[in-house]
Amino acid sequence: MNQASQRPNGDVVEIRVPADVVYVSTLRLTAAALAARCELTIDDIEDLRLAVDEACALLLPHASPQSTLEARFVLAYGQLEVQASIVSVEGAQVDRTGFAWTVLGALAAPVAVQHDDGHITIALTKRREDAAQ
Repeated sequence: MNQASQRPNGDVVEIRVPADVVYVSTLRLTAAALAARCELTIDDIEDLRLAVDEACALLLPHASPQSTLEARFVLAYGQLEVQASIVSVEGAQVDRTGFAWTVLGALAAPVAVQHDDGHITIALTKRREDAAQ
């Protein structure tokens, strides 16, 4: 089997953990392992780990009691898309003016927030600069 046929192309990995800071490391480790599978650089992998951490830090204060933190990873050669979401307390809004949001935007692009049916989702993409499109 040649290397090109082993590259990820639209594979999806989903993880659900309790919405508690002690489980964020599970998502960081998963993101790093999947980013390596997508052939991101070591620097890109570290940026992605930090971006996942920042996204979770922005979401967790708004999680409703006993909710879960859900992560969805979409793999492709040279890029990894991540969506992290929680069931939120009513009226919750992610702070898009603070330092954490600024850091998140510097680590991955694009970054977006979506509010939908009681959920808050932060979506981000990390791409390797030289990855063929």
